[in-house]
Amino acid sequence: MAQGTKENAKAKYGCWIFRPRCLQFLNTIKWHVFWHCIYSFCEGFIVNGVINIIIVTLEKRYELTSQRSGMIASANDFGAAVLFIIVGYLGTHANKPRLMAAGMFLMSLGCLVFSLPQFVGDEYSFTISSANSSENVCSVSNSSTGSCSVKTSKENYEGYYTLLLLGNALVGIGAVPSFTLGLTYIEENSSSRNSPLYFGFTFCSAALGVAVGYITGAQTLSLFVDMYKVDVSNLALSPLSPQWVGAWWVGILAGMGGFLLVLFPIAAYPKRLPGYDELQKVKVSEAQTKSEEIYKEHEEFGKSLKHLPKSLWLLAKNPAFVFIILGGTVEIFIIGGLATFGAKLFQEFFNVDIYEAGNLMGFITVPGSAGGMLFGGYIVKKFDLKCRGIIRFSCACLFLCMCLGPSFLASCPSRPIAGVSTSYPANSELSFVSSCNSDCGCSTAGFEPVCDVNQIVYFSPCHAGCRGVSVVNGSKIYEDCSCINSTAPSMTLTSGECSDRCALFYLFCVLLFFMMFLTFSTMSPTVTAMFRCIPP
Repeated sequence: MAQGTKENAKAKYGCWIFRPRCLQFLNTIKWHVFWHCIYSFCEGFIVNGVINIIIVTLEKRYELTSQRSGMIASANDFGAAVLFIIVGYLGTHANKPRLMAAGMFLMSLGCLVFSLPQFVGDEYSFTISSANSSENVCSVSNSSTGSCSVKTSKENYEGYYTLLLLGNALVGIGAVPSFTLGLTYIEENSSSRNSPLYFGFTFCSAALGVAVGYITGAQTLSLFVDMYKVDVSNLALSPLSPQWVGAWWVGILAGMGGFLLVLFPIAAYPKRLPGYDELQKVKVSEAQTKSEEIYKEHEEFGKSLKHLPKSLWLLAKNPAFVFIILGGTVEIFIIGGLATFGAKLFQEFFNVDIYEAGNLMGFITVPGSAGGMLFGGYIVKKFDLKCRGIIRFSCACLFLCMCLGPSFLASCPSRPIAGVSTSYPANSELSFVSSCNSDCGCSTAGFEPVCDVNQIVYFSPCHAGCRGVSVVNGSKIYEDCSCINSTAPSMTLTSGECSDRCALFYLFCVLLFFMMFLTFSTMSPTVTAMFRCIPP
């Protein structure tokens, strides 16, 4: 009797002896899915949102090559790959919510390590391209020699690079329990009819987190990286200046707070929710495999690593499971690349600045991926699809998505740069020096692009022969620019590169939305099929 009372106590919501009756309403799968959705939001916010939008900023701040920034983004996956199989196998008989909570603590620690370079390093220093004018306009008194502040030596950046790698790897390792055991916990404690919809909610929350991460990251990058150290109003920079480095660390710390917030509610869930045994009896008959008897003969699976090879071999002989995993691997490979370099794609192919690129990825991600996940989960529940029907639905969605693949070949024409790809009006050869700016003493120490009404980019206001500057609605307008073609209706230039849109830009945005919708429509169904093609 005492043993039964003890077991009933362990099935209640809470930790150790703290299991108050007033909190037992949380001890249901619906409330667990609610907390899991918040976690999924935070994970998507950090892993595929904030980190991806700040990659370009990290390259500039710590002088990273694209190869190194790619390694930082991939460190999350490398860290997870090391423990995926082991945690998923040994966690079968463990308290899954407790392991998930431990992973969330590790993710918060990873966020802290990732942000350390900002707080242990020196202030960001940058080059002012004009010695006598902070606005870099044309003046006969300008010297062609730019003034440079002392920069941290490149060797010192190696330590920061290591911290960024380690931090993102810890985030990846911490995500393993929730990604493997978290979905299993939902599947074990819900009916086969409801689990696809629950998966859809969790994946939708992750997609929403990605979108908010992109948008939040883009907004925080408009804040100066050392805003708590220096008086930003005294800087001769604006967010559109090439030397500008935004506050990349703000979103990382926000994500750390989110993980710590949801850690405790999830840790309080029992190993098995009420009604677990009844659900398992129903699900045994739904397993779509001929190896069911073999699995039943090996109840020791998950208790020791010595049985891991045999367990993997049994899974390898299950063709449905193998092909679902292979398809998911290829799908994640493509999604991961787009998530990491999607914003950079908009910058390079469609002449979009980093802030607008982040907002675009966010606004396309929200309705596309989140809508697709909910749609996929709804279809499985609405038509009560079995394993075969789920696989056919997923293949149809991915085939349609593949047909839209050539849209990645679209791009807008590159804007001509005066002196580089097009000549000045008075010149026949390509040169930064022309009769309109020869007396300005312009420096090429720092790229500070400006755009004229003809969509021509100049290396700097000085190279455009601009002699005045004013601020209108927070944007710099350069005036009296002698290098502009005399037939132009205006002699003023705007700060930053030209942002005129070609028709292919809008077409690409529409096609990208449908590609994401179709791709993510398969997420919830394929996870459901994966669980159903093996016995409980």
